[in-house]
Amino acid sequence: MSTTGEVSAVTVEPAPPTAPEAVAARAAFSADVSAAMGTTWRLPLDADGDLAGADGAFWLARRDGEVLGCVGARAVALADGPAVELKRLWVSSAARGLGLGTRLMGTVESWARSRGATRLVLDTRSELESATRLYRRTGWTEVAPYNDNADAQLWFFKTLG
Repeated sequence: MSTTGEVSAVTVEPAPPTAPEAVAARAAFSADVSAAMGTTWRLPLDADGDLAGADGAFWLARRDGEVLGCVGARAVALADGPAVELKRLWVSSAARGLGLGTRLMGTVESWARSRGATRLVLDTRSELESATRLYRRTGWTEVAPYNDNADAQLWFFKTLG
């Protein structure tokens, strides 16, 4: 699964975070985080309500009907001004190495630019090493905590050009 044709066959489309496929994708995200942490980790039941409102968005990546990934975004007000926060980036193990994570992040960047945003932020865990490598490889810089998320261990920032 590493040909360009397979990557181009993947569609990335908006979806309500409450749709059954979106719920399943976020459950897979939680399972992957749990596996990386070596313990059970679950999203709070109301964790993604802000991805559905006027200031949020959620996307699913599919190929031939199969969900291969997801990502969400939401507008956030930080002490030094507004930003867009990237949330719930997940790529299935079957699609890793195809560039889908980068593509999903690009979807969030385009959405943020369309809203006039000039910067992105995200928080993550240190155990999610492949995600952390992806963030650094795609221009994200580690910064001091911008929120009080008790589950986060690393915080990143990216300026949109």
